[in-house]
Amino acid sequence: ATSIAAMAHRRNGNKMEKEEEVPFTSGINPVQGNLQLDQGEPGGGDAQQPLSIEDRYRAERYATKSKHWRESPFAVGLVEPTWADEIEYSREKSSESFMCCSAWVCNLLGAGRVGNMAILRQTTEWVEEVEMDEETGQEKSRRFTRPRLICMMGPYWPMLLFVTYPLILGVSFWTMRTALPGKPILLQIAWAICTLGLIAALAMTAFRDPGILYRQNHAPPQEESLWRWNETALTFRPRGAFYDPDCAVVVEEFDHTCPWTGTAIGRRNMPAFQGFVGLVFVCLIFDIMLLTGFFGS
Repeated sequence: ATSIAAMAHRRNGNKMEKEEEVPFTSGINPVQGNLQLDQGEPGGGDAQQPLSIEDRYRAERYATKSKHWRESPFAVGLVEPTWADEIEYSREKSSESFMCCSAWVCNLLGAGRVGNMAILRQTTEWVEEVEMDEETGQEKSRRFTRPRLICMMGPYWPMLLFVTYPLILGVSFWTMRTALPGKPILLQIAWAICTLGLIAALAMTAFRDPGILYRQNHAPPQEESLWRWNETALTFRPRGAFYDPDCAVVVEEFDHTCPWTGTAIGRRNMPAFQGFVGLVFVCLIFDIMLLTGFFGS
């Protein structure tokens, strides 16, 4: 009996030693907010080796990044907290990606960041929310503030500013200088209304919040069966809301990401986008008719 007890003691002792010797990086999942080292990186080959200064720096930075991700009021993916952090990350990876170039400009403008979208202007608003008290089982109201996005740009804003707008303004200016003079005044007014409407519709599509979902930790009780959990953004989402990997946000009534407007198309900018698409065809036909002399000289 004594030998059996000793053997059991040794087995339990070995088990405890193995559990106590679990290194910092073992079993860590990046989605859980910690760092997982690759085998080819310093500290990633041997699980028993202590972390180097560089690995500790990377771990602390990832912890900060994960904390910002989890505490964001918006349903966003895991991205760098600021544009300055995005630039530093690109330097470490020695990559000159499209996002890095965009980050340089956004950082110079002092723009904020939500997902991969640049915030040009935002305010705060008071919100009253009714929630269920877990202890009493009764409903209670809670008032709090949250950011409200006023003006923002999508990740493909260079396409918008250097391709879409120059095409529209260039063709319109050419038509105004060569084909519009001498035409009836009503025709000129109609052309001006269509062209200005096209420019305004594009601006309302590109610089408006497309419908970014605020993070929902609980699904509404009355609609619980219609809401689904999104692990990428750590939020419940209603039907029709999807995670956009380009913008790195969950957009309500998400349709697609349009490179011509530079942003995602969702619930809040869909009417403006439909007006933009319609006016593109109207103005295109209008300009062709003017330039080909359809209305006479």
